[in-house]
Amino acid sequence: MFVLVVAVGLTIGWLVGSSNSATVAAVGSPAPDFTVELIDGGTFTLSETRGQPVVLNFWASWCAPCREEIPDISAYADSNPDVSVVGVAVRDIEENSRRFAYEIDASYPLALGTSEVEDAYPAFGLPYTVIIDHNGVVTQIFSGIVDENVLTDLVD
Repeated sequence: MFVLVVAVGLTIGWLVGSSNSATVAAVGSPAPDFTVELIDGGTFTLSETRGQPVVLNFWASWCAPCREEIPDISAYADSNPDVSVVGVAVRDIEENSRRFAYEIDASYPLALGTSEVEDAYPAFGLPYTVIIDHNGVVTQIFSGIVDENVLTDLVD
């Protein structure tokens, strides 16, 4: 019995260790690349934004703080056309994300997340925002509501 328990433990440890080999966003490291479907059509690929800073905001239709911050993120996006701003729906039902996106009418692109995006950009709560510099390196990971002033401070 002891040998069986040890064998199962080693197998689980190996599986967990091998599944964690994917790249995860971390401050000071290159941002994991991804492509997501934009709610208004087309796609967004992170690596295509090289050369400009990126504000990557994660939201969900059921998230009241997300609803609160989107107008400020829109104002920031409008005032900073040299920064690529995109919102990615995570932990949500696609139909609800689409309905929310049309209702909120953000001035920046909103996208549907994937499990790969959620694995690469994990968070314990929503909303959260990842700032990526013009070289594709994560410079900030901010958990909670952002406003135009916070974004200006984070991106600089």
